[in-house]
Amino acid sequence: MIQTISKVIQWTSFPVLLVVALCSRSAGRYELLLDIVICMGAVIAVRRAVGQKEYFFAAGFVGTAVVFIPLLLVIKIFFLMSIACVATFITVLAAFKPQPVRAL
Repeated sequence: MIQTISKVIQWTSFPVLLVVALCSRSAGRYELLLDIVICMGAVIAVRRAVGQKEYFFAAGFVGTAVVFIPLLLVIKIFFLMSIACVATFITVLAAFKPQPVRAL
C-alpha cells in the first residue's frame, strides 16, 4: 500500500512541478520565491528517487532543479557541465574496474 502511494506521488510530482513552473513567470514579485520552492521540491524528489534507486526520475528532477535554481545563466551552465563531467568520470571508473582473473 505504501509503495503504491509512493509511486503515485512520484508520478504526479513531476507534472505538478512543471505546471507550477509555467506559472512562475507570471508571479510578478514572487517569482524568486516560487523558483526557490520549485527548486527545493525538485531536490526533495531527487533525494527520494535516489533512495528508491530510480535514477531516471532523479535525472529528470535534477534538470528541473537546475533550470529553476535562482542563479545566473552562466553559473547554471557550469553547474550542468560539472554534473556531466562527474557522471562521465563515474561511468569511466565503473567501466574500467579491475576484473578478477580466473584461474585455469
